Amino acid sequence: MGSLWLHCARVFHRAFAEGRIACAHFLRLDRRRLWRSDDPHRIAELAAQQITPNLKRSITMQVSRVFTPCILAFALFTFVACTEQKAETDKPRPVRTVIASPADIGQAMTQTGEVRPHIETDLGFRIEGRVASRVAEIGATVAKGDVLASLDERDVLNELRASEADLTSAISSAELAKATLSRQLSLYEKQIVAKARVDEADSNWRAAAARRDSAEIAVENAKRKVGYTNLRAEQAGIVTAVGANAGQVVSAGQMVVRLAATDDLDAVFDVSERVINISPPDIKVRVSLVSDPSVTVIGTVRDVSPTADPATRSYRVRVALPNAPAKMAFGASVLGEVDLPVGSVIALPASALTSASGAPAVFVVDRETKKLQRKEVSVARYSQAQVLVASGLQKGDTVVVAGVSKLRPDQIVAVDGAAK
Repeated sequence: MGSLWLHCARVFHRAFAEGRIACAHFLRLDRRRLWRSDDPHRIAELAAQQITPNLKRSITMQVSRVFTPCILAFALFTFVACTEQKAETDKPRPVRTVIASPADIGQAMTQTGEVRPHIETDLGFRIEGRVASRVAEIGATVAKGDVLASLDERDVLNELRASEADLTSAISSAELAKATLSRQLSLYEKQIVAKARVDEADSNWRAAAARRDSAEIAVENAKRKVGYTNLRAEQAGIVTAVGANAGQVVSAGQMVVRLAATDDLDAVFDVSERVINISPPDIKVRVSLVSDPSVTVIGTVRDVSPTADPATRSYRVRVALPNAPAKMAFGASVLGEVDLPVGSVIALPASALTSASGAPAVFVVDRETKKLQRKEVSVARYSQAQVLVASGLQKGDTVVVAGVSKLRPDQIVAVDGAAK
């Protein structure tokens, strides 16, 4: 092949070297006669008169000697190039491949949310009155039994004193009625008084005893009301809101302090309908702090809102956080991660993906003919390193994973044994 190229080069050199012969014939014309006229047509006539038949024959032979080798050399160049290109085309191109193997892979989904207490209780006084003090502030941590606020207790203390006085009077009346009944019974046994006097004394004693019992209950209620003037925490927690200040008159049951329990926390997320539909009910959620991803806890779905938010069309999901770390305080931003079931997919390197008519595709090697086939595929998920193919491939297909931009359908390839 090298000697052929050398021969072609020599032919070109000889042809162009002899090109000056034809030019020399034209230079033999009498240029002085040509330059005497300014008319181009006249110059052409004078030049034609000076060219004799012998000169024409000589020029024709010289031109043939110049261009015939050029044409032959060009034909040789074309033949050599086509021969080498055909040789390169027929040679199988080595490719790297993988064997398609379906597997059940989950789709990772992340969602930001917020830590909130599972139970928030609105605490208020059980009686109406004027707020004397409120010691609980927003964010304060309280223990069970701590006083959060108190009412002015003067009115209930006066009510207690009145009840105690009524009780003393009722006790005295009951004791007197009992003594009277005892005397009437003694006289009746001696047949001094009639049976009607005994019955009347017995009725008076029973009425006095009932008034005494009622007075005792009134005293107990008055004492209980005195205890109601102090609002106490029913469980340990954190104050998240307040509804009244000192000096304000509140009604019974009005919210004065909102207390959130610290021993039961939830991570709250707003999730789309699609995720709700494909998520199993017993799915585990990995919850971590946005500010410190090393702080994590595994939670379970506690409840899902039955209706979607009218504005965002998302569903409120509460995830229980058992034994949540101390850093997961109320209001902390968290990241929830779950693996959603995708189904049976084929994982391929991202470099294997090409396109066919605008749709994703891959090159598959025919095992018998070693020719490439371009197959359209449906991709379930894209990532920086790989793609998950949901359909379009069969188990055991030999898929090209590198250099797909330089391949074409029906091209014969050689599968790299070390890479397949």
